[in-house]
Amino acid sequence: MLIIFYILLLLPFNVSASELWQVQSPFSSTHTENMPSTINSISVEWSAPSGLTPSSTEGYYVSFSSPLAYTFTESDTESITRGVGEILKLNKSSVSTTSLDVIGETLSGTGVEPYYFNIAVLDDMEVPFVPGITTHLGPYFIDTESPKFPTVSAPQTTSRSNNIPLTLGASGASLMCISESGYGICGESEWNDYTTSWYWSVSDGEGVKNIYVQFKDVAGNTANSFTSILFEREVTFSGDVVAYAIPTLSEWGLMVFMMLLLIVGVFHGNWQKHICKRKIRLSDGKTMRRH
Repeated sequence: MLIIFYILLLLPFNVSASELWQVQSPFSSTHTENMPSTINSISVEWSAPSGLTPSSTEGYYVSFSSPLAYTFTESDTESITRGVGEILKLNKSSVSTTSLDVIGETLSGTGVEPYYFNIAVLDDMEVPFVPGITTHLGPYFIDTESPKFPTVSAPQTTSRSNNIPLTLGASGASLMCISESGYGICGESEWNDYTTSWYWSVSDGEGVKNIYVQFKDVAGNTANSFTSILFEREVTFSGDVVAYAIPTLSEWGLMVFMMLLLIVGVFHGNWQKHICKRKIRLSDGKTMRRH
């Protein structure tokens, strides 16, 4: 990755040899101080000191350092290898350089380690070269690691309620996105602050519901987790109420009374027929029982 340094030289004029130069208006075009970023290539721009000429400077000393800023001294010399904290001498005619020349491949981290950019002008009028006032930029935080151990789970695999309690987890996360459409597709719900418990309302219709969760840290690194649940709509009774007529006590009494009368009447009639069949009245007025 390229780390580009823009050197804008102003119109020259004479200055004393003993003056200590200092670059003007330095800033990073890719990073903000104290704000974690996933970009591990830091671009820095600055303006040359007013009055500085190619004939009055040998160039610049620059370095990235961690965990503290670094101030150049007369004992500093150009480093052969380009690691964090080691010094690179930029020639006075240099306009840009690459990340390999300046910081190697080491600018990565978890957002905890601070990085500083340090720069000083070399005075060509002094022997040996004397660095001017060191200017520092930073701290910059580079976070290239995703949230760790992402997880999401529901208390059961089947639910009759469309409001599902979820248990979530992701170390280092600050935001989360829950969706049934895919990772990072939040729709109207948008991103929410990270929490370990959340109630999710599943979409209409029975069947398997896939729940996608994407976690995000401050720098923007993401990690994903997934769970599914079978949604079965809860059965409820609805519609017209059917009324059934139940006899009252008086109606039951009337029914029983009529049944009793019917039974007594039948019994009495049968009994009378039985008596008549067993007795024969004689002509003299006497009766004779028939066996």
